[in-house]
Amino acid sequence: MSLQPPTASDVDDAFDAVLQRRRAEALEERQTSQLWHSHHQPHRYKRCIVVGDRHICRRCSWFYPIALVVMAANLAGLRLWPETWDTMVLWTLPIPATVHFVAGELGRVAYNPRVQVAVTALMAPAVGRGFALELGARWNPAFWWPCLVFGTVWLAAALIGHVTGSGQYAGPTEASGEGTFDA
Repeated sequence: MSLQPPTASDVDDAFDAVLQRRRAEALEERQTSQLWHSHHQPHRYKRCIVVGDRHICRRCSWFYPIALVVMAANLAGLRLWPETWDTMVLWTLPIPATVHFVAGELGRVAYNPRVQVAVTALMAPAVGRGFALELGARWNPAFWWPCLVFGTVWLAAALIGHVTGSGQYAGPTEASGEGTFDA
């Protein structure tokens, strides 16, 4: 039995097989990482917790449960602070999360899951109280003004980070060490 060099057809077949395998892997990845579980792309899965075989955004996994529990407690008549503190709380508790997000988007701080959880857990009760205020009176300015101001700051920082490539959510780079995900 002699070894013959591969023909052009053999090489094409090998490349087709690799292409089909990569397409199948990409399809499997899309099926296992649905957007509602995590809005992060696979190269950013370090920003997620894993529940079962699903990646869930770490910030969201802390933010929504805390905010919703605080909202439900407020709607049931339980308060974490006196009503007279609402304006101060709704304007001050989101500041650390905003500063951290903006600094990350401008490339001033590296991602740190502990800091992210801490500032998110601090902000969430204020947003939960805001949700309760909004449900009590539609278009409540005590809720919507902080949302508008902080939301605008977060959006501007995210856009700047995206355009300059300095942001936390810019595409993967070799320097960031985030080009791949190790399970």
